[in-house]
Amino acid sequence: MKFEVWTRDARALAADALAVFVFEEDSCATPELAPFDEALPGLLSSALGEEMRGKAGETATLYVTGGMEAKRLLLIGAGAAADFDIRALRRLSAQAARIVAKKGLTTLGIVPRGDFNPLEAAATVADGALTGVYDPALYRKPKEDAKAIESVTLCVAPTDEEATRRGVQRGAALAEAINFARTLAQEPSNKLTPVEMARRAQAMAEREGLTCEVFGRDQMAAMGMGALLAVGQGSAQEPQLIRLSYRPAGSGGGGDLRIAFVGKGITFDTGGICIKPRDAMWEMKYDMAGGAAVIGAMQAIARLKPPVAVDGYVAAAENMPSATSYKPGDVLHSYDGKTIEVIDTDAEGRLALCDALAYARKDGGATHLVDLATLTGAVMVALGQERAGLMGTDAAFIERVKQAAAAAGEKVWQLPLDEEYGELMKSDIADIKNLGNRYAGSITAAWFLREFAGDTPWAHLDIAGVAWLDGDKPDMAKGPTGFGVRTIVQLVEQMAAEKNA
Repeated sequence: MKFEVWTRDARALAADALAVFVFEEDSCATPELAPFDEALPGLLSSALGEEMRGKAGETATLYVTGGMEAKRLLLIGAGAAADFDIRALRRLSAQAARIVAKKGLTTLGIVPRGDFNPLEAAATVADGALTGVYDPALYRKPKEDAKAIESVTLCVAPTDEEATRRGVQRGAALAEAINFARTLAQEPSNKLTPVEMARRAQAMAEREGLTCEVFGRDQMAAMGMGALLAVGQGSAQEPQLIRLSYRPAGSGGGGDLRIAFVGKGITFDTGGICIKPRDAMWEMKYDMAGGAAVIGAMQAIARLKPPVAVDGYVAAAENMPSATSYKPGDVLHSYDGKTIEVIDTDAEGRLALCDALAYARKDGGATHLVDLATLTGAVMVALGQERAGLMGTDAAFIERVKQAAAAAGEKVWQLPLDEEYGELMKSDIADIKNLGNRYAGSITAAWFLREFAGDTPWAHLDIAGVAWLDGDKPDMAKGPTGFGVRTIVQLVEQMAAEKNA
C-alpha cells in the first residue's frame, strides 16, 4: 500500500472512493461537508437525513455521477465530536480501508478530521489503513480475482503537507510492526516453534540493524535459568531466550537510560501435566502474543530511531505434557537464585518470564522494565476484552505507562498490588510458589513477577483479554490484534523526550 498527500480541493481527487467522517452534530452546512453538498446537490442532505446520522460506525455510500472526481463518496459516522480521539480516528480510517478492500477497489482518499496536529493525524490514518486491511488467513489460497488497495491519499491543507508526509512515514512504520506481530501470533504452533520464533527475530534484526542474541537450552542451563527451562522440558521443541538490542547512533549507546521490554513467548500451551480442557485449546497458539508484540515493537523502534537505548527479550518455550514434563510439587531454581514451588504447571508464563526479567535487570542493565503477557484468564473475568490489566512497583513509572497507552489509543486499567497479596504466594518449601488461591488471580500472578523485578521500576501488562479478537470488527479482522506495540513505542518516545528535555 502506497500513501500519498493531496493538498488541492478534495473534490478534484480521482479515486475509487473518498472517505469523509461525519459527526453527530454535522449538517450539510458544516464547513467540512458543505463542499460535498455543493458538488452533490440534494444527495448528501438526503443521505444525512435518511441513511445515517453520524453515529459511530454508521456508513453510507454515495455513487458520484458528476461534481467531483472520486467515483464514490463514503460517509462514515464518527459519533460525538467531543468524544473523537486518536483511537476513534484510527478506527474509522481502518473501517474505510476495510470497506474499500472488500469491494475490490484499489484507490482510497481520506479527509482526516479532529483536533489533532497534522503529523499525529497522518500517522493515525496510515496506521489505521494498514492494520485495517491486514488479512489473517495466512494459509488460505487467495481468490484469483482478489485485489488489494494500491494507494491511500490523505487530503490536507497545503500548510500541513510536510508534517503529513512525516506522519505517514511514522504511521506506516508502526502499522507494519503491528502487522508483523500479528503474523507471528497467528502462526500455528507447528510452524512457529520457539526456534522458528528466534529465527524470525534474528532475520528482522539483521534487516533493521538491531543486535540479536539467542540463548538455547545448554546456554540457559549453564546460566541457571531453571524456571524457563522447566516450562519447556516436556516438549521436543527447544526453548529459547531471545534478546534484541537497539542503540541510538552518536549518543554513547543512549546514556544512563535503558528500557527493557520482556514478552511471554509460549508458542503453545497445553497446560502441561495440569492439562487444559479441549475446548478452545487451539487458541493457545496465541500464548506468545506478548513476545510477538515485543519483537514487532523492536522493529518499529529500529525504524523510528529514538535517542534512547532499548532492549527486547522474549522467553520462548512450548508447554507440553510428557514423561519429561515438570510436575506440580516440583521445586525450581530460578536465574536470580530464588526457589519456586510449582503448584500448577498451567501457571507457566510467569515461570518463563521470571528468568527473563531477572536477566534483563541483572545482566541487561535495564533501568526500567515492562513485561507483556497473555498471563491469566482472571484478567478477562475482571476487565473483559476491552482493557489490559496494568500493575507495577513504581507509581511514577506506572503513570508513564498509562499516559503512553492513552496517547497510543490502547486501553489499560490499573489493578492494585498491595503487600497483602504477597501472603497468598508464600510456599512451605521454597521462597515462593507459582500460584495463589482462587482469588485475585491476575494480581497474584503479577506479585510473583514482582519478586524478580527487584528495585528496578517495573510495569506488567496482562494482555490476555486484548491480544486477539473472537470475531471480525468493522475496523479489524478476527484473530491477533498486535496489542502493546503502540504502547511500547509511545513509551520509548515519551521517555526519550523527557530525557532530552
